[in-house]
Amino acid sequence: MDEREFQVGDRVQHSEFGDGLVLETKGKGDQASVVVSFDDKMKRRLAVRFAKLTLLAPAQTREPPRA
Repeated sequence: MDEREFQVGDRVQHSEFGDGLVLETKGKGDQASVVVSFDDKMKRRLAVRFAKLTLLAPAQTREPPRA
């Protein structure tokens, strides 16, 4: 199981709802939840421990690229 904590800006995939963008995170560990805006334009709050989200692309950092 992926223990990574999701961050705002992550692109994720859910087996039923499809691809989406994490808009909000709350809590940690078993209490963690996320609000995801899915490609069907619906926003859903999901408990991370039950949602079985797959990380498609991590949030883009605002740091400049390293030379």
